[in-house]
Amino acid sequence: MASKVKVVQVHTSFMDGMTPVKAKIEVSITPGLPTFDVIGLCDSSIRESRGRIQTALVSSGFNMPKGHITASISPSYVKKSGTGFDLPIAIGMLIASGQVPVSKDKRIFSSGEIELTGKVKGTPSAALRLRLIDEEYDYVFIPADEEDGARCAGIEAMTVKSLEEVGDILNGSRYEPVLFDVRDVRGYYDDIPDFSSVKGQSKAVRALLIAAAGVHNILLLGSPGCGKTMAGKILAGILPPLKGPEIGDVYAVMEAAGLKADPESELVLSDRRPFRYIYPGMSKGRILGIPSKLLPGEFALANHGVLFADEIFEYKREVLEALRVPLEDHVVRMSKDGRNFAFPASFVFVAAGNPCRCGMLYEEGRRCTCTPNVIRNYMSKLSGPIRDRIDLVAEMRSISGASLTESAIKEDKRMNDELRSLVKGAWDMQKERFNDNIFNGTCCNVDADLFRASSDVVKYASEIAERAGFSARGFNRILRVGRTIADIDGRSDMTRNDVGEAGIYRKGDREDGRIGYQAS
Repeated sequence: MASKVKVVQVHTSFMDGMTPVKAKIEVSITPGLPTFDVIGLCDSSIRESRGRIQTALVSSGFNMPKGHITASISPSYVKKSGTGFDLPIAIGMLIASGQVPVSKDKRIFSSGEIELTGKVKGTPSAALRLRLIDEEYDYVFIPADEEDGARCAGIEAMTVKSLEEVGDILNGSRYEPVLFDVRDVRGYYDDIPDFSSVKGQSKAVRALLIAAAGVHNILLLGSPGCGKTMAGKILAGILPPLKGPEIGDVYAVMEAAGLKADPESELVLSDRRPFRYIYPGMSKGRILGIPSKLLPGEFALANHGVLFADEIFEYKREVLEALRVPLEDHVVRMSKDGRNFAFPASFVFVAAGNPCRCGMLYEEGRRCTCTPNVIRNYMSKLSGPIRDRIDLVAEMRSISGASLTESAIKEDKRMNDELRSLVKGAWDMQKERFNDNIFNGTCCNVDADLFRASSDVVKYASEIAERAGFSARGFNRILRVGRTIADIDGRSDMTRNDVGEAGIYRKGDREDGRIGYQAS
């Protein structure tokens, strides 16, 4: 009669796109020729772990088990990749071969890559993967360089630096887990200029406040050097700090994008919201991501923060048109091996550009050299469907004289704090309204009752949309922006003035009476 095969289970997790998935590794050792198989729909990075684990075991003072070794990773119907399975497989082999005494009822969670010397290294997206750890595990081992990820996940675990250290703990050394959290994580805003330095641009400041308060898409139009880029960068300084789960989201995407592996990377654990800058000439893959590698682009990296698109009218047509779905649905979708993946991309989108080819259309005392046809052709580079997704348009003009002098020598550093307080108050109202991480600018549908918009307000918004030639989407976005304006003021009910102001910001205006921008 054949003897019963001993099967050891060790738990871990892996990433399926940007979704963490629990995995169970079963290791068995049976008599026969010395072979080592890893099964479970694994790619080459996992199959190559056999050589790393064999050498690491010997380097750490253990014996390579004799006989046929099988490591099965489930769920077997999901394709897996990465080197984070090394440590749990090695632990399973040590237990199955009897080199470490662990009773069958003990549950172990571990992850990490193993070097040939037995050193344990972290792998990307730990901030998301480690969220799957709960109190049901008796032992939790993570690499020492995944400590920041553990803080994002808020787990209790023990960090280890080598396979030998894990073996010592399982052989009787004291298991001393630590509770990680992000309560002491802080970001500093000293390098962000204050909004008080933006002189003579009251309309733009107001529009940027509304965009931040409701997470709306905004377009800044103005001549070269009027401060569009600076205003966009300052916007990140009035957003409330990231909350616990959001810190992990941002950190995990940066890890997935390879920023942590870059020696010159400034990737640090912070509650400061990301600011990402894109420009003409940047490839579509760099902006939206590379599907073949499931590599996130700037849209995903800007999640929970600000994405600034400079010189928006100079982008290639294919790049601009690729922005349609992400700006509407707030996700970046990729397809790989017949499967669909989604990367969250919820951010304040700030686009900046010149109002005409020469850039002087809004300037007083200077004659614009562009003909009406040239202006029309230049503005048409932003197609109707893209323009329809822009909630606010603000014109900016160059300043001179006393305002120039004041901007150079005076900055009270208090306006950001005041604006951030207004934004936080508006966000709190939206959180209470939607009970989720959804804002007025990112919600799927406009509900008049939920938005506290009376029939008179809705009718007034429809009249504005009809007169201005806005689409149904434009009508909905007027109500969204109007709701944000009411939130900034702390009012429960929307008014006609709220949607009236929203309508002005949506169409844009010019002192000469002509429409500089209008949604199709």
